[in-house]
Amino acid sequence: MANATDLPNPLTPLAFLPSSLASQFEVSRYLYAATLGAYVWDIGLNLGNDYPLLFKRRVRFPTIVYFLSRAFTLAFILVCFLAQVASVKHCNAIAIGFGICFVLSQTATAMLFFLRATAVWHPSQIAYVVFSVLWTAVLGAGITVPLGIRAAHVGPTIQCITTSVPANVELSVIIPLINDTAIFLAINYRILAYTMAANSPIAHLQAFFGGTGRSALSRALLQSGQHFYLIAVVTHIVLLVLLKLPHLSPVYHTILTVPGFALINVMACQVFRRIKFGLISPDGRSNISATGVSAVDFHGIMNTRSLPLHFGHTNPTTAEFGSDTTPPLEVRVHREIDKFEDAAEPSEDMSKPVTLA
Repeated sequence: MANATDLPNPLTPLAFLPSSLASQFEVSRYLYAATLGAYVWDIGLNLGNDYPLLFKRRVRFPTIVYFLSRAFTLAFILVCFLAQVASVKHCNAIAIGFGICFVLSQTATAMLFFLRATAVWHPSQIAYVVFSVLWTAVLGAGITVPLGIRAAHVGPTIQCITTSVPANVELSVIIPLINDTAIFLAINYRILAYTMAANSPIAHLQAFFGGTGRSALSRALLQSGQHFYLIAVVTHIVLLVLLKLPHLSPVYHTILTVPGFALINVMACQVFRRIKFGLISPDGRSNISATGVSAVDFHGIMNTRSLPLHFGHTNPTTAEFGSDTTPPLEVRVHREIDKFEDAAEPSEDMSKPVTLA
């Protein structure tokens, strides 16, 4: 580091860092700012959907988890961004602060995945216990972040930079990777088990990778699950690779953590909203067409300007989805939602294990 007396502006934090480290630090600033902007933009785009979920529909445990995950993730991104750009007197304090926000964001997002998996496997008690253990493991692994990561001031300035990322912090990525992979495989297997006429492993593999043997409807439903949960799995793999590369600095070890977990949360929330609006079957078995909505109608439903969310009146747009004897769309959507939310709570019928056909 250079001496303060040799610098034209001794209060510039980057002047006290080696050129390579200063460049990495500046890149992390830009990346965190872009992540914050993108996440706030995503929140703004979905305000028209979040408002009726909170004020016009019955608020139950899954909805509470959804909004908590959004709030905790926003707090995590914001604290990390402020740690990069703001003047902070106690660097370790803010490091512990964004570590705590990380734990809350990760566990709340994992709970959304947990609710989805247990709804698909409801009423299997074994599946409920397995996914509960995995979620608890995610919580325990996340605690290593606030306990391990440390930060310090850059030279004589009050600008902070990450200085230590212990090896045990890898658990905060490894355990969620195992959890997301298990949920991804479990949901897809469950859907395949109900949609495939053939029960051979080869037929399941052909269907899993997009081959023949399943209808266009089941293919669209399965690919929806693959898309969102596979993104979470791949993101965790990338984060783990960065943590394992020994020649990277602590800045680059964690540089994709903020955008990575923001992306995972966005995907989990996207699944939740699709379930709430009846575009993804909550239990993995029900025919998605029973809600009267196809995947191509998603943006029309999710946009309050194009179609009211309550569906309380007769609309020619919805009339084509069924005959006059078909229950209203709102009733059918809420039936699917109730299955999802009821599965979030243990019940007596969970003692009956599900037998796959």
